[in-house]
Amino acid sequence: MIIILTSDICHKISGGTVYNTKLVEFLKTKQQTVAVEVVHDINTYDFEDDASYIIDGILIDEKLNVNSLKRYKVCFLIHLWPSLNKLGVNKDRLIEVEKLICEAFVVFVTGSISLDYIDSVIQPVAAKKYLVEPGIDSDWNTKVHFEEHPRKIVYLANFIEGKGHIKLLEVLKRLKHLNFKVDCYGEILSEPYFMELLSMTKRYGSDNVTFKKAIPHEEINELLLEYDLMLHFSDYESFGMGVMEAQCAHLPCIITPTGNYKQYQSVGIQGVLDSFEVDEMTAVVEYVLNSSARYLQLIESVKRVDIQSWGTNFELLLCKIENL
Repeated sequence: MIIILTSDICHKISGGTVYNTKLVEFLKTKQQTVAVEVVHDINTYDFEDDASYIIDGILIDEKLNVNSLKRYKVCFLIHLWPSLNKLGVNKDRLIEVEKLICEAFVVFVTGSISLDYIDSVIQPVAAKKYLVEPGIDSDWNTKVHFEEHPRKIVYLANFIEGKGHIKLLEVLKRLKHLNFKVDCYGEILSEPYFMELLSMTKRYGSDNVTFKKAIPHEEINELLLEYDLMLHFSDYESFGMGVMEAQCAHLPCIITPTGNYKQYQSVGIQGVLDSFEVDEMTAVVEYVLNSSARYLQLIESVKRVDIQSWGTNFELLLCKIENL
């Protein structure tokens, strides 16, 4: 019996939720008995001796009693280390908890940013760490027909601090003279953040941006094919599943240097910014919007992306869980 422990974010649409769902589907194909349980406090959870547990990193907090977990078959699945992006917490204490986790348990991370963070920041005495990146569905469709200039742009990110929407609005404010529109899709995970976006949009008089609800993952592929370009100005990503899926659909992207960007650069995929500065974002977006030659270069470059299937990536994870 494999039990995945996560938070109530599993009722929302996010990269981590999609990943967990695909993992459950994979494990079931391997004749594994799997359950997903929503937990509010791991310290009060009633663990069973005969079950194997995958604890979603979103449940890690400053008060987690790591020692109490050592008697059970436990591993951790880290979509993004909490100390990287949680607000209003004792970051030093959180890193200490993460260090204890890395020293005591098998840790799976879903992106190279989270993997590098173990050595550069958490710095455990030892770590059994494995990179298990997201995959792509076998029937993923690619975009074939493109306009001469990109005019219809998608921004795919949940509405929460650090996801770059505020920088997007700053860019739109500076490029109001150009003919294009941006549709933003995502779950509202932070009401104050979303209200700030609405206020900024009204203040800037931005009539070329629309905020839309989250799209079920099974509809994402077809949605991406409707657009000419993706923008993604996030401050943090462990992997950046939406960007990967856009590139696999051959939809060019302009993104901040986060998530899986180093791998994209290594194979010649273009559109990765050098910084998180609005000035650079504005200049690059304006250039791509105005230059059909530059836009074509971005289109051709994303055809180089090569992503493994979900099943191939999950084989390693299953092997390690079976040996807990």
